[in-house]
Amino acid sequence: MKHLKKIIALGLVLVLACGVFCGCTKEDGSEGETDARNWAQAGGSISWPEGFDTTERLTTLEQDGTLYVSFNGVQSRTSGYFSPAGDTITITGQATTESQNRKTWRVTLWKETTGAREYVPGGTLYLTADGSCYTGTFSGLEAGTRYKIGIAYDGGSYYLSGGVTLSGLQAAAPQE
Repeated sequence: MKHLKKIIALGLVLVLACGVFCGCTKEDGSEGETDARNWAQAGGSISWPEGFDTTERLTTLEQDGTLYVSFNGVQSRTSGYFSPAGDTITITGQATTESQNRKTWRVTLWKETTGAREYVPGGTLYLTADGSCYTGTFSGLEAGTRYKIGIAYDGGSYYLSGGVTLSGLQAAAPQE
């Protein structure tokens, strides 16, 4: 029993030493853990269609293969279902918040199943709520299958306002 305790203790010391001496490197070359989340890249633009009302709490419109989603003062909302034209859709998002500390929000992808919906593995795109546009993609989708997105902000008592566009669609259902 004494021998087993020594082996376990040695194993724990080796694991701890490996973590201390190996370290991790961030993308910018500094030490620390790398953020493995799927971040949208800065860039892109959103042009709302003429007559599209962006003042409501949640407004959606599908036009010419693009789903437009505008939101005001939300923490969590979902779109109506849509079907991609191919295996990839492009998401461009822009949002602001009153929070000085929490600037991260996300778009999640959900697939319709029989009588329900399920999260698509890897289907989370993170964006920054600083008023700038960010663009990312979801790939590996099945054309003709129905999906929807969720918009979420973990801002506690703060809310998110902005919008997203999803391009590369075949069709979209009206907001439910």
